[in-house]
Amino acid sequence: MLQEDPSRTHLAAEPEQIAALYEGTNQPLVQPTGRTAQPAQAAVIALQEGALYEVVVALTLTESGENIIYTGPPVQKKDVKSAIDEALNFAESMGFILDASGWAKLDEERRSELLDRLPAFKPPELKVLEPLERTRSDDPMAAVARLFAAFCALLLVNCSGMSAEQRVQAAEIHQQLGDNLLREGDSQQALKEYLQSLDSEETPEAHNGVGLIYAWSLGRPGDGEKEFKRALEMKPDYSEAMTNLGALYIARGRFDEAVPLLDKAARDPLYKSRVLAQSDLGWALYKAGQSEKGIGEIRAALSVAPKYCLGWRQLGTIYSEQGKLDDARSAFGRYAEECPEVPDAHLQSGKVLARQSKAAQARAEFERCAVVKDEKDKPVAAECAKFLKEMGTP
Repeated sequence: MLQEDPSRTHLAAEPEQIAALYEGTNQPLVQPTGRTAQPAQAAVIALQEGALYEVVVALTLTESGENIIYTGPPVQKKDVKSAIDEALNFAESMGFILDASGWAKLDEERRSELLDRLPAFKPPELKVLEPLERTRSDDPMAAVARLFAAFCALLLVNCSGMSAEQRVQAAEIHQQLGDNLLREGDSQQALKEYLQSLDSEETPEAHNGVGLIYAWSLGRPGDGEKEFKRALEMKPDYSEAMTNLGALYIARGRFDEAVPLLDKAARDPLYKSRVLAQSDLGWALYKAGQSEKGIGEIRAALSVAPKYCLGWRQLGTIYSEQGKLDDARSAFGRYAEECPEVPDAHLQSGKVLARQSKAAQARAEFERCAVVKDEKDKPVAAECAKFLKEMGTP
Protein backbone atom coordinates (compact mmCIF):
# COMPACT_ATOMS: atom_id res chain seq x y z
CA MET A 1 0.00 0.00 0.00
CA LEU A 2 1.44 3.36 -1.03
CA GLN A 3 1.63 6.04 1.66
CA GLU A 4 2.74 9.66 1.55
CA ASP A 5 6.30 10.24 2.79
CA PRO A 6 6.19 13.78 4.27
CA SER A 7 9.96 13.78 4.83
CA ARG A 8 10.74 13.90 1.09
CA THR A 9 10.28 17.09 -0.90
CA HIS A 10 11.60 15.63 -4.18
CA LEU A 11 13.43 12.62 -5.61
CA ALA A 12 17.16 12.99 -5.09
CA ALA A 13 18.11 10.12 -7.38
CA GLU A 14 20.92 9.57 -9.86
CA PRO A 15 20.05 8.33 -13.38
CA GLU A 16 21.81 5.01 -12.78
CA GLN A 17 19.45 4.32 -9.85
CA ILE A 18 16.36 4.50 -12.06
CA ALA A 19 15.11 1.12 -13.29
CA ALA A 20 11.85 2.31 -14.91
CA LEU A 21 10.01 5.59 -15.36
CA TYR A 22 6.44 6.41 -16.42
CA GLU A 23 5.45 10.00 -17.18
CA GLY A 24 1.96 11.47 -16.83
CA THR A 25 0.46 12.88 -20.02
CA ASN A 26 -2.33 14.89 -18.39
CA GLN A 27 -2.89 17.14 -15.39
CA PRO A 28 -6.16 16.23 -13.64
CA LEU A 29 -7.52 18.10 -10.63
CA VAL A 30 -6.47 16.41 -7.38
CA GLN A 31 -6.76 17.27 -3.72
CA PRO A 32 -4.25 15.35 -1.58
CA THR A 33 -5.00 15.34 2.12
CA GLY A 34 -4.52 18.77 3.67
CA ARG A 35 -3.98 20.61 0.36
CA THR A 36 -6.04 22.86 -1.84
CA ALA A 37 -7.56 21.20 -4.90
CA GLN A 38 -5.41 21.97 -7.96
CA PRO A 39 -4.04 20.37 -11.15
CA ALA A 40 -1.03 18.10 -10.79
CA GLN A 41 1.62 16.29 -12.80
CA ALA A 42 2.54 12.70 -12.01
CA ALA A 43 5.35 10.22 -12.52
CA VAL A 44 5.88 6.61 -11.45
CA ILE A 45 9.53 5.70 -10.86
CA ALA A 46 11.28 2.48 -9.85
CA LEU A 47 14.55 3.19 -7.99
CA GLN A 48 17.26 0.66 -7.19
CA GLU A 49 18.83 0.78 -3.75
CA GLY A 50 21.43 -1.98 -3.59
CA ALA A 51 19.67 -5.32 -3.95
CA LEU A 52 16.22 -3.82 -3.33
CA TYR A 53 13.92 -1.58 -5.36
CA GLU A 54 11.63 1.26 -4.32
CA VAL A 55 8.65 2.17 -6.49
CA VAL A 56 7.25 5.65 -5.92
CA VAL A 57 4.45 7.84 -7.21
CA ALA A 58 5.53 11.49 -7.42
CA LEU A 59 2.94 14.25 -7.76
CA THR A 60 3.78 17.88 -8.42
CA LEU A 61 0.98 20.34 -7.62
CA THR A 62 1.20 22.88 -10.43
CA GLU A 63 -0.17 25.87 -8.51
CA SER A 64 1.67 25.50 -5.19
CA GLY A 65 4.79 23.86 -6.70
CA GLU A 66 4.80 21.21 -3.96
CA ASN A 67 6.02 17.67 -4.63
CA ILE A 68 4.16 14.86 -2.89
CA ILE A 69 5.96 11.51 -2.79
CA TYR A 70 4.05 8.26 -2.18
CA THR A 71 6.13 5.19 -1.39
CA GLY A 72 5.59 1.51 -0.69
CA PRO A 73 7.78 -1.05 1.04
CA PRO A 74 11.06 -2.00 -0.73
CA VAL A 75 10.77 -5.05 -2.99
CA GLN A 76 13.09 -7.55 -4.60
CA LYS A 77 13.79 -7.47 -8.35
CA LYS A 78 11.26 -10.25 -9.06
CA ASP A 79 8.49 -8.15 -7.49
CA VAL A 80 9.25 -4.86 -9.25
CA LYS A 81 6.68 -5.36 -12.01
CA SER A 82 3.82 -5.98 -9.57
CA ALA A 83 4.92 -2.96 -7.49
CA ILE A 84 4.93 -0.80 -10.64
CA ASP A 85 1.45 -2.07 -11.58
CA GLU A 86 0.19 -1.15 -8.10
CA ALA A 87 1.73 2.34 -8.41
CA LEU A 88 0.23 2.86 -11.88
CA ASN A 89 -3.21 1.81 -10.60
CA PHE A 90 -2.80 4.18 -7.64
CA ALA A 91 -1.97 7.12 -9.95
CA GLU A 92 -4.66 6.21 -12.47
CA SER A 93 -7.25 6.09 -9.67
CA MET A 94 -6.65 9.84 -9.29
CA GLY A 95 -7.27 10.43 -12.99
CA PHE A 96 -3.71 10.36 -14.36
CA ILE A 97 -2.81 8.86 -17.73
CA LEU A 98 0.76 7.55 -17.72
CA ASP A 99 3.00 6.37 -20.55
CA ALA A 100 6.21 4.37 -20.31
CA SER A 101 9.31 6.41 -21.11
CA GLY A 102 11.29 3.42 -22.38
CA TRP A 103 14.00 4.37 -19.88
CA ALA A 104 16.17 1.32 -20.48
CA LYS A 105 16.52 2.18 -24.19
CA LEU A 106 17.21 5.91 -23.75
CA ASP A 107 20.73 7.22 -24.21
CA GLU A 108 22.41 9.46 -21.63
CA GLU A 109 21.32 12.69 -23.33
CA ARG A 110 17.66 11.66 -23.54
CA ARG A 111 17.68 10.53 -19.91
CA SER A 112 19.10 13.85 -18.82
CA GLU A 113 16.47 15.76 -20.80
CA LEU A 114 13.67 13.71 -19.26
CA LEU A 115 14.90 14.24 -15.69
CA ASP A 116 15.31 17.97 -16.32
CA ARG A 117 11.72 18.10 -17.54
CA LEU A 118 10.21 16.35 -14.53
CA PRO A 119 9.75 18.69 -11.54
CA ALA A 120 9.61 15.75 -9.11
CA PHE A 121 13.44 15.52 -9.38
CA LYS A 122 14.00 19.13 -8.31
CA PRO A 123 13.61 20.85 -4.93
CA PRO A 124 10.23 22.59 -5.15
CA GLU A 125 9.86 26.33 -5.55
CA LEU A 126 6.82 26.75 -3.36
CA LYS A 127 4.34 29.46 -4.32
CA VAL A 128 1.75 31.30 -2.27
CA LEU A 129 -1.67 30.37 -3.59
CA GLU A 130 -4.04 33.24 -4.20
CA PRO A 131 -7.71 32.67 -3.38
CA LEU A 132 -9.40 31.17 -6.43
CA GLU A 133 -12.24 33.08 -7.98
CA ARG A 134 -15.30 30.83 -8.03
CA THR A 135 -16.39 29.91 -11.53
CA ARG A 136 -19.77 31.35 -12.31
CA SER A 137 -22.58 28.85 -12.55
CA ASP A 138 -24.21 28.37 -15.94
CA ASP A 139 -27.50 29.18 -14.23
CA PRO A 140 -26.86 31.74 -11.47
CA MET A 141 -30.57 32.32 -10.87
CA ALA A 142 -31.03 28.64 -10.10
CA ALA A 143 -28.21 28.81 -7.55
CA VAL A 144 -29.77 31.88 -5.95
CA ALA A 145 -33.12 30.13 -5.81
CA ARG A 146 -31.57 27.14 -4.04
CA LEU A 147 -29.80 29.36 -1.53
CA PHE A 148 -33.04 31.26 -0.92
CA ALA A 149 -34.79 27.96 -0.33
CA ALA A 150 -32.07 27.02 2.13
CA PHE A 151 -32.50 30.24 4.07
CA CYS A 152 -36.25 29.75 4.09
CA ALA A 153 -35.78 26.26 5.47
CA LEU A 154 -33.55 27.64 8.22
CA LEU A 155 -36.17 30.23 9.14
CA LEU A 156 -38.71 27.46 9.60
CA VAL A 157 -36.53 25.65 12.12
CA ASN A 158 -37.70 26.07 15.72
CA CYS A 159 -36.35 24.87 19.01
CA SER A 160 -37.51 21.33 18.36
CA GLY A 161 -35.35 21.17 15.19
CA MET A 162 -36.26 20.48 11.59
CA SER A 163 -39.16 18.31 10.62
CA ALA A 164 -38.58 15.19 8.51
CA GLU A 165 -39.74 17.06 5.41
CA GLN A 166 -37.38 19.94 6.12
CA ARG A 167 -34.46 17.54 6.56
CA VAL A 168 -35.21 15.99 3.16
CA GLN A 169 -35.36 19.46 1.57
CA ALA A 170 -32.09 20.52 3.25
CA ALA A 171 -30.38 17.33 2.08
CA GLU A 172 -31.51 17.94 -1.50
CA ILE A 173 -30.30 21.57 -1.43
CA HIS A 174 -26.84 20.63 -0.15
CA GLN A 175 -26.58 17.74 -2.59
CA GLN A 176 -27.45 19.97 -5.57
CA LEU A 177 -24.98 22.61 -4.42
CA GLY A 178 -22.36 19.87 -4.11
CA ASP A 179 -23.09 18.76 -7.68
CA ASN A 180 -22.67 22.33 -8.97
CA LEU A 181 -19.43 22.89 -7.07
CA LEU A 182 -18.00 19.58 -8.29
CA ARG A 183 -18.79 20.49 -11.91
CA GLU A 184 -17.03 23.82 -11.36
CA GLY A 185 -13.92 22.06 -10.03
CA ASP A 186 -14.24 23.02 -6.35
CA SER A 187 -14.05 19.55 -4.85
CA GLN A 188 -13.23 20.80 -1.34
CA GLN A 189 -16.41 22.85 -1.02
CA ALA A 190 -18.39 20.18 -2.85
CA LEU A 191 -17.33 17.62 -0.23
CA LYS A 192 -18.57 19.92 2.56
CA GLU A 193 -21.94 20.25 0.85
CA TYR A 194 -22.30 16.49 0.33
CA LEU A 195 -21.41 15.78 3.97
CA GLN A 196 -23.93 18.38 5.13
CA SER A 197 -26.48 16.70 2.89
CA LEU A 198 -25.77 13.36 4.57
CA ASP A 199 -26.05 14.98 8.00
CA SER A 200 -29.58 16.09 7.10
CA GLU A 201 -30.75 12.92 5.33
CA GLU A 202 -28.85 9.96 3.91
CA THR A 203 -29.27 9.74 0.14
CA PRO A 204 -27.54 7.64 -2.55
CA GLU A 205 -26.82 10.79 -4.59
CA ALA A 206 -24.78 12.36 -1.78
CA HIS A 207 -22.87 9.10 -1.19
CA ASN A 208 -22.09 8.99 -4.91
CA GLY A 209 -20.78 12.58 -4.77
CA VAL A 210 -18.59 11.85 -1.74
CA GLY A 211 -17.32 8.71 -3.51
CA LEU A 212 -16.26 10.72 -6.57
CA ILE A 213 -14.23 13.13 -4.45
CA TYR A 214 -12.61 10.42 -2.32
CA ALA A 215 -11.73 8.30 -5.35
CA TRP A 216 -10.52 10.91 -7.84
CA SER A 217 -9.61 14.08 -5.90
CA LEU A 218 -8.33 12.89 -2.53
CA GLY A 219 -6.58 9.70 -3.61
CA ARG A 220 -8.64 7.58 -1.20
CA PRO A 221 -9.98 4.86 -3.53
CA GLY A 222 -10.90 2.51 -0.69
CA ASP A 223 -13.17 5.12 0.88
CA GLY A 224 -14.55 5.99 -2.55
CA GLU A 225 -15.46 2.34 -3.11
CA LYS A 226 -17.34 2.22 0.21
CA GLU A 227 -19.34 5.31 -0.72
CA PHE A 228 -20.32 3.95 -4.16
CA LYS A 229 -21.32 0.62 -2.60
CA ARG A 230 -23.45 2.38 0.01
CA ALA A 231 -25.17 4.35 -2.76
CA LEU A 232 -25.96 1.06 -4.52
CA GLU A 233 -27.21 -0.53 -1.31
CA MET A 234 -29.73 2.28 -1.04
CA LYS A 235 -30.55 2.35 -4.78
CA PRO A 236 -29.56 -0.89 -6.57
CA ASP A 237 -30.46 0.44 -10.03
CA TYR A 238 -28.41 3.65 -9.64
CA SER A 239 -26.54 3.57 -12.96
CA GLU A 240 -24.31 6.56 -12.24
CA ALA A 241 -22.93 4.92 -9.08
CA MET A 242 -22.48 1.64 -11.00
CA THR A 243 -20.49 3.48 -13.68
CA ASN A 244 -18.34 5.26 -11.11
CA LEU A 245 -17.63 2.07 -9.16
CA GLY A 246 -16.86 0.25 -12.40
CA ALA A 247 -14.41 2.97 -13.42
CA LEU A 248 -12.74 2.74 -10.01
CA TYR A 249 -12.39 -1.04 -10.38
CA ILE A 250 -10.79 -0.52 -13.81
CA ALA A 251 -8.30 1.96 -12.35
CA ARG A 252 -7.36 -0.59 -9.71
CA GLY A 253 -7.03 -3.47 -12.18
CA ARG A 254 -10.18 -5.30 -10.98
CA PHE A 255 -11.61 -5.77 -14.46
CA ASP A 256 -13.77 -8.84 -13.79
CA GLU A 257 -15.58 -6.96 -11.01
CA ALA A 258 -16.11 -3.93 -13.25
CA VAL A 259 -17.80 -5.85 -16.10
CA PRO A 260 -21.21 -6.69 -14.53
CA LEU A 261 -21.63 -3.17 -13.10
CA LEU A 262 -20.81 -1.43 -16.36
CA ASP A 263 -22.88 -3.88 -18.38
CA LYS A 264 -25.97 -3.15 -16.29
CA ALA A 265 -25.43 0.63 -16.50
CA ALA A 266 -24.83 0.47 -20.26
CA ARG A 267 -28.18 -1.30 -20.77
CA ASP A 268 -30.18 1.29 -18.80
CA PRO A 269 -32.22 3.20 -21.44
CA LEU A 270 -32.90 6.05 -19.01
CA TYR A 271 -29.25 6.64 -18.10
CA LYS A 272 -28.03 9.73 -19.94
CA SER A 273 -24.34 8.77 -19.68
CA ARG A 274 -24.69 5.14 -20.77
CA VAL A 275 -22.14 5.80 -23.56
CA LEU A 276 -19.47 6.26 -20.87
CA ALA A 277 -20.54 3.02 -19.21
CA GLN A 278 -20.51 1.10 -22.50
CA SER A 279 -17.08 2.38 -23.54
CA ASP A 280 -15.62 1.53 -20.13
CA LEU A 281 -17.35 -1.85 -20.34
CA GLY A 282 -15.49 -2.49 -23.60
CA TRP A 283 -12.17 -1.57 -22.00
CA ALA A 284 -12.84 -3.80 -18.97
CA LEU A 285 -13.77 -6.72 -21.24
CA TYR A 286 -10.56 -6.24 -23.23
CA LYS A 287 -8.47 -6.16 -20.07
CA ALA A 288 -10.31 -9.25 -18.80
CA GLY A 289 -9.28 -11.18 -21.92
CA GLN A 290 -12.40 -10.73 -24.06
CA SER A 291 -10.85 -8.58 -26.78
CA GLU A 292 -13.39 -8.89 -29.59
CA LYS A 293 -16.36 -8.42 -27.29
CA GLY A 294 -14.65 -5.38 -25.76
CA ILE A 295 -13.94 -3.84 -29.16
CA GLY A 296 -17.59 -4.38 -30.11
CA GLU A 297 -18.83 -2.50 -27.04
CA ILE A 298 -16.50 0.46 -27.63
CA ARG A 299 -17.46 0.65 -31.30
CA ALA A 300 -21.15 0.54 -30.36
CA ALA A 301 -20.63 3.43 -27.93
CA LEU A 302 -18.77 5.46 -30.56
CA SER A 303 -21.51 4.89 -33.13
CA VAL A 304 -23.86 6.75 -30.78
CA ALA A 305 -21.33 9.37 -29.58
CA PRO A 306 -18.59 9.78 -32.25
CA LYS A 307 -17.06 12.74 -30.39
CA TYR A 308 -16.39 10.71 -27.23
CA CYS A 309 -12.62 11.22 -27.12
CA LEU A 310 -11.74 8.53 -24.57
CA GLY A 311 -13.51 5.88 -26.64
CA TRP A 312 -11.30 6.51 -29.67
CA ARG A 313 -8.22 6.48 -27.43
CA GLN A 314 -9.28 3.16 -25.90
CA LEU A 315 -9.94 1.64 -29.32
CA GLY A 316 -6.63 2.86 -30.75
CA THR A 317 -4.74 1.60 -27.72
CA ILE A 318 -6.27 -1.88 -28.04
CA TYR A 319 -5.34 -2.17 -31.72
CA SER A 320 -1.86 -0.78 -31.03
CA GLU A 321 -1.25 -3.33 -28.27
CA GLN A 322 -2.48 -6.08 -30.61
CA GLY A 323 -0.04 -4.94 -33.30
CA LYS A 324 -2.87 -4.02 -35.70
CA LEU A 325 -1.24 -0.77 -36.72
CA ASP A 326 -3.57 0.06 -39.63
CA ASP A 327 -6.59 -0.23 -37.34
CA ALA A 328 -4.76 1.71 -34.61
CA ARG A 329 -3.90 4.47 -37.09
CA SER A 330 -7.54 4.66 -38.18
CA ALA A 331 -8.81 4.86 -34.57
CA PHE A 332 -6.24 7.42 -33.45
CA GLY A 333 -6.90 9.36 -36.66
CA ARG A 334 -10.58 9.60 -35.72
CA TYR A 335 -9.51 10.59 -32.20
CA ALA A 336 -7.54 13.52 -33.67
CA GLU A 337 -10.32 14.35 -36.13
CA GLU A 338 -13.14 14.36 -33.59
CA CYS A 339 -11.09 15.94 -30.78
CA PRO A 340 -8.66 18.29 -32.58
CA GLU A 341 -8.13 20.48 -29.51
CA VAL A 342 -6.94 17.53 -27.39
CA PRO A 343 -3.11 17.38 -27.70
CA ASP A 344 -3.01 13.73 -26.65
CA ALA A 345 -5.02 12.84 -29.77
CA HIS A 346 -2.21 14.12 -32.02
CA LEU A 347 0.45 12.52 -29.81
CA GLN A 348 -1.15 9.07 -30.08
CA SER A 349 -1.79 9.47 -33.80
CA GLY A 350 1.82 10.56 -34.36
CA LYS A 351 3.24 7.63 -32.39
CA VAL A 352 1.44 5.00 -34.43
CA LEU A 353 2.32 6.78 -37.70
CA ALA A 354 5.97 6.77 -36.64
CA ARG A 355 5.77 3.02 -35.96
CA GLN A 356 4.54 2.63 -39.55
CA SER A 357 7.52 4.69 -40.83
CA LYS A 358 5.18 7.43 -42.06
CA ALA A 359 7.61 10.13 -40.98
CA ALA A 360 6.05 13.15 -42.68
CA GLN A 361 2.58 12.42 -41.34
CA ALA A 362 3.93 11.65 -37.88
CA ARG A 363 5.90 14.89 -37.84
CA ALA A 364 2.76 16.86 -38.75
CA GLU A 365 0.91 15.35 -35.79
CA PHE A 366 3.77 15.97 -33.35
CA GLU A 367 4.04 19.58 -34.53
CA ARG A 368 0.35 20.08 -33.74
CA CYS A 369 0.77 18.97 -30.12
CA ALA A 370 4.25 20.37 -29.39
CA VAL A 371 2.93 23.88 -28.77
CA VAL A 372 1.65 24.49 -25.22
CA LYS A 373 -1.82 26.03 -25.23
CA ASP A 374 -2.66 25.32 -21.60
CA GLU A 375 -0.65 24.61 -18.46
CA LYS A 376 -2.20 21.15 -18.12
CA ASP A 377 -0.97 20.25 -21.62
CA LYS A 378 2.73 20.72 -20.81
CA PRO A 379 3.60 17.01 -20.34
CA VAL A 380 2.01 16.07 -23.68
CA ALA A 381 3.65 19.01 -25.45
CA ALA A 382 7.04 18.01 -23.98
CA GLU A 383 6.64 14.45 -25.25
CA CYS A 384 5.62 15.68 -28.72
CA ALA A 385 8.69 17.95 -28.79
CA LYS A 386 10.86 15.00 -27.73
CA PHE A 387 9.62 12.92 -30.67
CA LEU A 388 10.22 15.80 -33.07
CA LYS A 389 13.79 16.13 -31.83
CA GLU A 390 14.39 12.40 -32.18
CA MET A 391 13.10 12.49 -35.77
CA GLY A 392 15.67 15.16 -36.63
CA THR A 393 15.61 17.56 -39.52
CA PRO A 394 13.15 16.57 -42.30
